[in-house]
Amino acid sequence: MTAFSVTEVRNALRCPRVFALGRMQGRAVAFPLGASSLGALFHRIAETFAQSAETPPESLRRLPAGASLELVEDVLAGWLVRLLALELERNPAHATMPAEIDDLAEALRQLAAYVARRIASSPLPPSAALPRFLRHAELDVEAPVAAVAPGNPAHAPGTHVRLAGRIDAIHAPSDASFEVVEYKLTDEANDALDRTQVALYRYLLTRHQGLDAVPVVLRFNPALRVTRMSIAEADDLAERTLLPLVGDMIRWADQPASAPATDRTDLCPACPLRVPCARTYRDHLATRDEPPSGSTRPRPDSDGEVCVSSGAPHDEIAAADLAGEAEAAALRDTVLAILERQGVSATVSAPLIVGPRLVGIQIAAARGRVAALDRAAADVVHRLRNEHAQHSEYVRDAGLRIFYAARRTPRSVSLNALLAARASWLQARPGRFVLGEGLDGAPITGDLGDPASCHLLVAGMTGSGKSVLLRSIIASLAEFHPPSAIQFVLVDPKRVSFAPLRASMAAHLATPICFDVEEALAGLDELVSDVEDRYERLARAEVQDLDEHNESVDPGERLPRKVVVVDEFQDLVASNATREPFLSAVQRLGAKARAAGIHLVLATQRPDAKTVPGLVKANLCGKIALKVQSATNSRIVLDRPGAENLLGKGDLLADLGDGVVRAQGAGP
Repeated sequence: MTAFSVTEVRNALRCPRVFALGRMQGRAVAFPLGASSLGALFHRIAETFAQSAETPPESLRRLPAGASLELVEDVLAGWLVRLLALELERNPAHATMPAEIDDLAEALRQLAAYVARRIASSPLPPSAALPRFLRHAELDVEAPVAAVAPGNPAHAPGTHVRLAGRIDAIHAPSDASFEVVEYKLTDEANDALDRTQVALYRYLLTRHQGLDAVPVVLRFNPALRVTRMSIAEADDLAERTLLPLVGDMIRWADQPASAPATDRTDLCPACPLRVPCARTYRDHLATRDEPPSGSTRPRPDSDGEVCVSSGAPHDEIAAADLAGEAEAAALRDTVLAILERQGVSATVSAPLIVGPRLVGIQIAAARGRVAALDRAAADVVHRLRNEHAQHSEYVRDAGLRIFYAARRTPRSVSLNALLAARASWLQARPGRFVLGEGLDGAPITGDLGDPASCHLLVAGMTGSGKSVLLRSIIASLAEFHPPSAIQFVLVDPKRVSFAPLRASMAAHLATPICFDVEEALAGLDELVSDVEDRYERLARAEVQDLDEHNESVDPGERLPRKVVVVDEFQDLVASNATREPFLSAVQRLGAKARAAGIHLVLATQRPDAKTVPGLVKANLCGKIALKVQSATNSRIVLDRPGAENLLGKGDLLADLGDGVVRAQGAGP
């Protein structure tokens, strides 16, 4: 008979491929996402607490029936904390995590309060009521279940499977009622999984011991949250979800290739089977294969060699863009035909421009009649829009005249491919990043260590691709460098821009993602102090900047670059209470922080004079404009119009010290 563990069922709910890969390796994978590093210690203490309930400490035995709830709670809490102290004596390594130990101690106090409340109504003394309530701990259960055959609408039973697991606790509020209890120290992201798991334990317990128990999840985070399911809800979940899932698991175990990918976007970055998954399942998964999912993690290819990206190299992709070349040729023929009807003789004076979102032609008027070409250009743009349904623009750049048109079949830009194309350059020094792909097909790059682009101003209206661009910049900065070399301070007043980075970038975050304006200001003040401290270290080492410092000291004394990324910084200048402190911090960091290895990336969707005063603009030397609302907004960012005509979704103009270039940012 096929046998599965409850852990495998939980993995299959999370990601069918994690389950299938675990079966291929002959083990149930312990998935670490969201798990408390001290969760096993909590369970061990809770088990000891329940097993010693028959012989409680003297302090509990002295309490009479009807003792106050507060007194019972204090005695139980003291008992549990003493058990924690004993564990710390046995394994002093736990004491190296003081913050986690504090949370664990608070979780144990919450458990004591919960148990005290549950036994308070008993007519028995607390020492007698406690063992009646804590009926079992770490109870092994095993039972055969009839898996539902996949695709069977009638839910007819299929193959029998033996399921086994270990229940955290059985509580008995009375002699006639029972609860099957799971203790969790993870956050609420796993709530649905926890409910499903405890429902499955009820299902097994009913068949294993004939015990009709109410499913309960006690979540300590560290404050206690109690989730109590109705019996009807739990049984319906088991019948409608779990038994069909077990049927699918039989097929996935037998045919691992049939296991589908997870639909959760937060799992791949923390998955312990990420590399074997990429080897086994070759289909492209953005959350698994694209940065920052794999930041600083080796990605072996099929031969075991470390590679940077899957798929064709970027240069090959751009060079083989046959569809783009065809569109550029069609644009050339159409524009020349319209000009000829206008009586303007012109020729294409350079190779066709084939970008991922745009095609273009550089054009020259015959016999130098540039003025005639300029007059006819408006009619060309009008006819392309109305007769050919094609968005276009005419650009006069010094002596050059160029028609650009939006592609009907855009080519996607992969950040993975861009990073692979510039891997050696990016690896050479922390602070280098990829911005996107230029109109010539080459990656556009920047360097925070360069005085011309050490701080960045990013602007773009809703739908311009600003948040995606910020995430791409962060991912490219982190891709080849460990947290000891580069760290990030992320400020996200909208609470959505950097959420996709929470799991994949956790190790690179100098602080938790900041959502509060006041916290952001405090963080900037700390960075100003950090700059001063770093300058003192540079002076003692007699070096000019962070790179020289890190080359002159031992590896353990090297300082990481810190990159502060603020999305929607207009929230910080919206009121007088925050405006002046923010501008002061920007001025001080902008003036001195580059050499100290601290950098600002400030983004806004409203690049007006109030949001981007001269002081901010003067201190942010690198400028990136996605689509903005008006030519005035474009001038505020780039000192020239043009960004108002961009296509959105990553189409951008950037000035990183070598003049304004147009590029397409990498897509999600």
